[in-house]
Amino acid sequence: MTTDYQSILQQQSSAGLAERNDDKHFVIPLPSFGVITVTGEEASNFLQNLLTNDVKQLDKASSQLTAMCNPKGRLLALFTLIKTPDGYQLVLPKSQCAFLAQRLQMFKLRSKVEIIDHSEDLQVCGLLGDAQPSSAIALPSTSHALLITTTDQMASELASLMENGWQLASEASWHIDEINAGIPYILPESRELFTAQQLNLDLVGGVSFRKGCYPGQEVVARLHYLGEPKRRLFHAVANTNSLPAVGETVNDNEGAVIGHIVRAIHGPDQNLFLQLSLKLEGANHDLFLNDGTAIDQVQPSAA
Repeated sequence: MTTDYQSILQQQSSAGLAERNDDKHFVIPLPSFGVITVTGEEASNFLQNLLTNDVKQLDKASSQLTAMCNPKGRLLALFTLIKTPDGYQLVLPKSQCAFLAQRLQMFKLRSKVEIIDHSEDLQVCGLLGDAQPSSAIALPSTSHALLITTTDQMASELASLMENGWQLASEASWHIDEINAGIPYILPESRELFTAQQLNLDLVGGVSFRKGCYPGQEVVARLHYLGEPKRRLFHAVANTNSLPAVGETVNDNEGAVIGHIVRAIHGPDQNLFLQLSLKLEGANHDLFLNDGTAIDQVQPSAA
């Protein structure tokens, strides 16, 4: 079997979706994701003061979902934070990496940290299944893990896994699995569009209400302790060849805006899997995409 990473990506382009089956294990290269590293003796304190989750609860080789907000509590970036022996890795859509690295640099001042965007030299691969290799980083979701390494090493590891029965699956598999698990993400198009509660971060372990301050913390905490969210995360499907844009509105049959698209990905045939942030008062209405396509099977995302 080839150990060239580009050849593996070419094979993946014609691979099917991963089937959730206890007897099957899948490797899912994620070329649309990138990695930022934050290292240095003050890396822990630096991130603790900026992110929604409690960085200091992370042990070596563990991970958490966390986010960075603007002062108004709107999400700038959402990512998986991984503790490494010399610091942290932040895994997020590659289109967000340059922005987040620059944003973190704004807060560096005299902190003894180094922030590097490794999107071009580190590769990310998702793993679905039990019996994960020792090099994998476990994710909070059961049977989910990530491999993060250089291009050459990734090719070697994936070839070894596939020789041992792991199957190659399409990148869409990972997105669909995250939609079903209620794990949201932020792209440049949805930056500053949502609050933490509107994407269920408080329900999926992406926010700590016991840690110290961070940008936007007062807004997030006020809604948690003094109010009730008016919007939450949902998943749904539609039947269309078109791919709606992230951040596009979702409307009812009278044209009223009920919410926005968080994520949209095609599966087999014309099946479109949707992740939506919707007003609770309108989520049970007949809903439509901007082109008039009906949205079906609208369900609250898993908490």
